[in-house]
Amino acid sequence: MRKLVAWRFELRKWQKQACKLAKERYEAGGQDFLCVATPGAGKTIFALRMAHYLLRHRMVERIVILCPTEHLKKQWALSAARFGINIDPNFDNGMMRETSDYFGVSITYAQVGRAPLVHKSNVAWKKTFAIFDEIHHLGDDMSWGDAGRDAFENASFRLAISGTPFRRDTNPIPFINYTDEQSKADYTYGYQHAIKDNVCRPVFFPAFDGKMKWRSAGRIMTATFSDMVNKEQASERLRTALSATGQWLEEVIIDADSKLDEIRRGEHEDAAGLIITMDQAHAREVGKKLKALTGITPVIVVSEDPKASKKIKEFTADKNKWIIAVKMISEGVDIPRLRVGIFATNIKSELFFRQAVGRFVRMIQGLSSQQAYFYIPKDRILVEYAKQIEMEREHALNKPIEDEEFEEEQLELLWGSESDEQDNDKFEAISSKALEKFQYELDFGLEFARPEEESIEDNEEEDHWLEEDEHEEEIPLFELAGRLKDDIKEIARVVASKKQKGSARVDWDLPHKQWIQVGGKPIDQESVTELKKRKKWLLSQL
Repeated sequence: MRKLVAWRFELRKWQKQACKLAKERYEAGGQDFLCVATPGAGKTIFALRMAHYLLRHRMVERIVILCPTEHLKKQWALSAARFGINIDPNFDNGMMRETSDYFGVSITYAQVGRAPLVHKSNVAWKKTFAIFDEIHHLGDDMSWGDAGRDAFENASFRLAISGTPFRRDTNPIPFINYTDEQSKADYTYGYQHAIKDNVCRPVFFPAFDGKMKWRSAGRIMTATFSDMVNKEQASERLRTALSATGQWLEEVIIDADSKLDEIRRGEHEDAAGLIITMDQAHAREVGKKLKALTGITPVIVVSEDPKASKKIKEFTADKNKWIIAVKMISEGVDIPRLRVGIFATNIKSELFFRQAVGRFVRMIQGLSSQQAYFYIPKDRILVEYAKQIEMEREHALNKPIEDEEFEEEQLELLWGSESDEQDNDKFEAISSKALEKFQYELDFGLEFARPEEESIEDNEEEDHWLEEDEHEEEIPLFELAGRLKDDIKEIARVVASKKQKGSARVDWDLPHKQWIQVGGKPIDQESVTELKKRKKWLLSQL
C-alpha cells in the first residue's frame, strides 16, 4: 500500500517559486526554510509539493507534520492523501512508530511536548522531512519549544510555514534564524499579491460603537468605545458589550445575519457565517440568542465535544447558515464558504485577530463577487488591527507590547452611583446598546495592503523539476485503516460471545489474544494488509 504516485496538481506561481527556493536550500546543505504566506494562499499544497518531491527523489524517507490541533491533523492527512501521500493522523506516542503503510504522521505540538524522545528516535530511524504548521506555537510554551528542538534537531530538512505574525515576546522559536534579534522569512507571499492573483478575498470590517454599563469592584461604570479607560476597564467594557444578555451583541447579530441573507440571495446560496465567542458557556448562550433572533439553530463546536471535528467537517460541506466556536476555527481550519463573521471574543491579541480574519479570505472558484464581512466591536485596539497592522511577518524579540492608554482625569466622568454591595468586587455586565456603525476596508499595512496598479514581478523561468505525470486519486489510507479496525472490533465481540457462550464472564479480548498466538501483531502495529488478514481470520471463526 505504500506507493508514491506521480504529482499531477498544477501549482500557483508563488508556490512554484517557493518550491524552487526551498529545493535550492536543501541541495545547498541547508536544514531550514521559513515560508510566510497570507491565509488562504495555499501553504498546505506548497508544503505537500515539497514533501512529494523529497520522497519521490528519495532525499527523505518519511514525513512528519506538526500542527496546533487534533482537527488539523486529519485535515492535513486528507490533503496529503489527495496527492498520494498517505499520512497517519491517528498516530499515538505509545505506538512508537507508524506502520509500513504510511509515509509519515501528522501530530500536534502537544504530542511532541509529551514524548520528545519518541519522535527523536523516529527521526534517527529514517531520514525525516518535518513540516511545522504555524511554527510560532513552539514559542507558546518553553517546554514545547525545548521538546520540538530536541526531537527534530537531526531532521534532514525542516519547513516552517506561517500565515500569521510571530509572537512578540522574548521566547525565540526553534529553527528560526535570528539576526539582530529579528527573523526574516525565506519566502513571503503577501495579501496584496494574493488579491492581485485572485487568490484571496477582500475583507471589510463593520465596527459598532456602543454604550456599556457594568459593575466592578462594587461600583457602577458606564462607557462607550470612544471613552478613554485603562486596560482593566477596557477589558470589562468589551466583555459587557459581548454579553449575550445585552442589546449590543443582539443588534450586531441582526445586522450580520441580514448581510449573510443578502449574500445568500445572490450567487452564493450556501454562504455561511462564523461567530467566535469568549468561552464554551458563552458559545451556548450566543447560540440561543442567535436562534431567538433568526430562527436558525447554529452548529456549535467546543473543544470538550468529542464530535467537534466531525461537526466542522460536515458544516464545511453542507448548507447550514451559522457556526459558533471559541478557538477551534481560529487557525488553519478551511471553510471557504464563510463570508460573514462576528468577533465576539475578548481575546485581543494581534495574532489571534489575524488568525480569525484568515478564516474569511479563502476564494471559491466560479463566484464573481466574494467580499467578506467581519463584524468587530469599535474597540480601539481591534480597530487598529483592522485598519493598519504594520507589523511585518517577522519575529521581533524583546519588543514590548504597549498597554491601552488612559487619562486619569477622564475616569471620574465614567463613575456612576456607587453600588450598595460595597464589598462585591465581582465583575457583572448590566447592559449594552449598539450605537453608530462604521465600516473599515481591510488595510493590513505593507503585507496586507490592497494591491497597487503596478504589476507584480513574475518569474518566467520554467520549473521542469515540478512537472510529473498524473495519478489517480485514492481513498485516504488512514480512513480505510479506521474502518477495518472498527470492523475487527465488532467481529471480535461476536466471535468472543460465540466461543464463550454460556460462560459466566466473557473475555472480550480472547479473539485478539488468539490472533497474537497465531503470529499476529497488536492492532495498532498492523498495516492495512495485516488488518485485512486479521478480519478474514476473525470471520473464519464465526
